[in-house]
Amino acid sequence: MPELTLNGCTPEPLMNYLKALGVLRLVSEDNEHGDPEARGCWRNDVFALHSKLFTGDSSKDREVLVNFFVNDYKPTPIVAPWNGGSGFYKKWNPTTHRFKDRDVVEALEAIAASTSDRFEPYRKQLISTKTALAKFGKQIDLNAKLAEIEDQAKRERWSANKRKEAIKKCFDSLLLFEIDGGTISLGKADKDEFLVQLRGHVLDDQSLAWLDAAIVLLTGQKKNRTEAPALGSGGNIGNSDFSARFMQLLPTVVPLNDTSTANPRSPAWLSASLWSEAAPGLLDYSVDQFDPGKAGNANMGQGLSAEPFVNPWDYVLMIEGALLLGGTVVKRLGADREKAAFPFSADSSSVGFASAGIDDTRGELWLPLWRRPCSVRELKALLGEGRAELGRRSARTAVDFARAAVSLGTDRGFTGFVRYEFQKRLGDNYLANSLGKFACRMVSNVDLLRQFDRWLNTFRDALDDKSPQRFQAALRAIEKSVFQFCQYAGPAFFQAIVVAMGRAENELALSAGKIGKRTVSPITNLSAEWIVAANDNTPEFEIALALAGIYDSDRKIGSLRSNLEPVMVWRGDNGRLAAKWADENRAVVWKSAGLTANLAAVLRRRLMDGERHGCTNLPLAAGNFASLDAVSRFLAGELDDQRIGDLLWGLMLFPQMPGMLKRPAEDSDAPSLPRSYALLKLLFLAQQLTLNSLSVNIKAEPSIVSLLTADHVAEACRIAMRRLRASGLSPLPHPHSGGSVRDADWQELEHLGNDGQRLAAAMLLPLSYTSIARLRALVVREAVTEPQTTS
Repeated sequence: MPELTLNGCTPEPLMNYLKALGVLRLVSEDNEHGDPEARGCWRNDVFALHSKLFTGDSSKDREVLVNFFVNDYKPTPIVAPWNGGSGFYKKWNPTTHRFKDRDVVEALEAIAASTSDRFEPYRKQLISTKTALAKFGKQIDLNAKLAEIEDQAKRERWSANKRKEAIKKCFDSLLLFEIDGGTISLGKADKDEFLVQLRGHVLDDQSLAWLDAAIVLLTGQKKNRTEAPALGSGGNIGNSDFSARFMQLLPTVVPLNDTSTANPRSPAWLSASLWSEAAPGLLDYSVDQFDPGKAGNANMGQGLSAEPFVNPWDYVLMIEGALLLGGTVVKRLGADREKAAFPFSADSSSVGFASAGIDDTRGELWLPLWRRPCSVRELKALLGEGRAELGRRSARTAVDFARAAVSLGTDRGFTGFVRYEFQKRLGDNYLANSLGKFACRMVSNVDLLRQFDRWLNTFRDALDDKSPQRFQAALRAIEKSVFQFCQYAGPAFFQAIVVAMGRAENELALSAGKIGKRTVSPITNLSAEWIVAANDNTPEFEIALALAGIYDSDRKIGSLRSNLEPVMVWRGDNGRLAAKWADENRAVVWKSAGLTANLAAVLRRRLMDGERHGCTNLPLAAGNFASLDAVSRFLAGELDDQRIGDLLWGLMLFPQMPGMLKRPAEDSDAPSLPRSYALLKLLFLAQQLTLNSLSVNIKAEPSIVSLLTADHVAEACRIAMRRLRASGLSPLPHPHSGGSVRDADWQELEHLGNDGQRLAAAMLLPLSYTSIARLRALVVREAVTEPQTTS
């Protein structure tokens, strides 16, 4: 079908998006003058309408569309009798004993008195709604009500201010409807029951769509209705009712009577609305929350402030489009509790935009963009689902929506979403502020995030306004990293999720998982695929992964994780890992010190525990190893210690498999390694040293760690020399023929400024057999003698 581009219908602001939906719906649902087979899609951030009404000549097609709306459009009967400002109710002035004049009441009465065939459905709906109000409401004598308050004020001797407040409170709580000379009162407490009556017996299908778009009724719950974030609090914002504004603006573009002609400015206004052209004489009405740029107030114009203004066709078409955002009641399989679901609505999340914050917000709306022409029937079916799904649960937050968009969004044919957050900006009123667009594309590894959903939901639910800020910051960091990964993908952004999880685990470890009265369990049961997805092939990642996988081959003491946090991890009867916080764990030595100090403390503790438990080998075994090149750069201080520590806390949460690094740990070029490191490392191996097909058992010397942390590197090396000779090795430098052992040559290290603490930390780094052989060649002769007795 021929296509007509509507440049005035854009994804942003919200008014323009809903306007596009309104054009498609109205053209499709008018069987007499419209096209039931019309379709629409988004192209280059504008809406394209496909219809048999068009010929392909854009100028003629524009005339066709303008003629349809100006001369044939029949307004949908949109009423909201549950709201005080809907035009059905009048304000009683207890001082003058008269009803106040209200513009919205006059607008409703003008439509009710219209004679145009185009307003016939509207007139019928207004009559049936008034009849229902008369039957459901209660007769009230306002003068008697006022006299009752006055009598009470005299008896209790109220002050003038208290009397005034009591009168105001009483009459403000009443919705007053005047009919046949009498006054009907509808108390605010009766509104929910009246809503049930409206849904079941009063509203026709078209009017019911507005109720569904604004409110979802629930049964058997304390709060038995939920209001849509897209339409304020039940179809109004502050004192402004959207249905009333709709009725006020309709007569400016559609004649109320058959004998009257259309407003001469209506075609120009419509062209300006649909094709973003200059419009003459815009009206001084509020745009409510839908177009913040036209809301008026401070900094909205060339002066200090500006008045609001609106193109009436913008507002009319927007409200017509909002009818497609109808909510529904959903119930999870096996769950008794009902909940409301509005299309693509979510709780606010402080991620994805600069002024991050969720204070004074009313939720978010993620509206889809699609490139394939779609009929209104398809669009209704899509929006009628009412939710985005993540596995077996509905998306709750913007982060959940981002994940759903990159996992299922492309399957639904979406190219992206435009994200709105409803933020309190004008006093107590909200504005639909755009937070930008989110592109839909397939992102590998996003499904891995399902593995920690249960833990993340538990962590999120444990927090409230009184929770320590460090936990709030940890949650925000996780959500931000997940959102950015869904936006940009790649190992670096997935790695940021791992780091954020590690930081959250670190914060929980400080209080054994306690947040107020609730306890959040340690993170566990995640797959090794996370490590593969987070690997960015940097030396920091390589070292952190090697450290995170350290364990005791005899299984007598815990893994390295037990030295960082008080946790117990075991495999249950079902084969899955389980974890809990330990009441007391002396093995934990990780403090707020720097990385090298913490690694040295971990090494000292593991040596101590290994000796106490009688471990056959040092409890420094690992499945993945650091390359000598990475070790050399670590010793030289060229790597980011903070990043290594952050990665270590994250990577220790995942099980490892041998050989997970993409590049081999063996080095093609010999790195520049201190000979002191090569000598000392031979005493801190997780297995026996192999030399000329012989296995040499070298006993560790725990005092070396203390000497290194005190910067006594030379003394540590001399002890290592003696320990190697005691094991039957001949370390270099070695005796000249007939000469003496030159251990004193290591004394020069005292004057070279070696970082002893960093050397001690490097003793913890696991190395492969090949790397160990290269270290051995640097400091040991290729010969084995009888072990000597140590002195």
